Amino acid sequence: MKPFGDDGQRLCDATNLVLRGEGYATQDEAAREGERWRDVISRAFARVHLAADFGDRQPVGALSKAGEAWLAERVGHPVLGHLPGVTVFEDQPGLRFVAAPSIEACKRPSEERNRLVLTQAAQLHDPLDGPERLAFDLYSGSFFQPSADSRLLMLTMAIETLLDLQPRSDVAKAHVTAMIEATEANADLTRSERESLRGSLKWLRDESIGQAGRRLARTLEPRTYSGKAPAAFFTRCYEMRSALTHGYVPRPNRHDVGLLAASLELFVGDLLAGRLLTEVPD
Repeated sequence: MKPFGDDGQRLCDATNLVLRGEGYATQDEAAREGERWRDVISRAFARVHLAADFGDRQPVGALSKAGEAWLAERVGHPVLGHLPGVTVFEDQPGLRFVAAPSIEACKRPSEERNRLVLTQAAQLHDPLDGPERLAFDLYSGSFFQPSADSRLLMLTMAIETLLDLQPRSDVAKAHVTAMIEATEANADLTRSERESLRGSLKWLRDESIGQAGRRLARTLEPRTYSGKAPAAFFTRCYEMRSALTHGYVPRPNRHDVGLLAASLELFVGDLLAGRLLTEVPD
């Protein structure tokens, strides 16, 4: 990996980065390898608590083919309008891209740390699934929010995308089914009330977000966050999220939210680091 447009700049000093690979026989092969390295970078960045914007949600402002040809004629070398994310292209001598940077970073771990984590991430190749990619985007977006409130909310959203709600016990599901049947048989309720209650009750067949979140948090043990075990820390963060989103008065103390958001940033990064969390010590 090297900084965009400056081969001599160190990675730890860069804010705009491009990872470029070559020598692939087909576009599909190149695209698969590009996605693989995107996952490698995501895992590595999460491990060192580094945010990145890969540009997937950015406005597309690429040059047209006519624009590329016009500009290439004037600058004296081939140009391509850069598209965000993973891009496959036919290499040409002197090729240059015309675009805004594709990655923005707001923290700079040491050069040695970057090299160690990226090397280990490449060797492990622990691919991100769909929810993990969404969670990484939310995690990264939180770094660019101006307030602690918005950072904490985006980070809790990232955790929610990682949750896999499991079914409750057979006894609990039978109890929920009985409540649904009683609701459907209640003639005193209007049709819209019955439908609304039935829809809400169906959610009770699976565990709650709090239960799923604590189960996921326990995978980080024996680490601690703000002096708390991971499950207890998640509960505290989710309580704060509820206070912020449900209009609690008085509003949570800004200093308290800031401290919690700072630790939650580490918590989410550790969740997204995957096997790197144990393979690469702190």
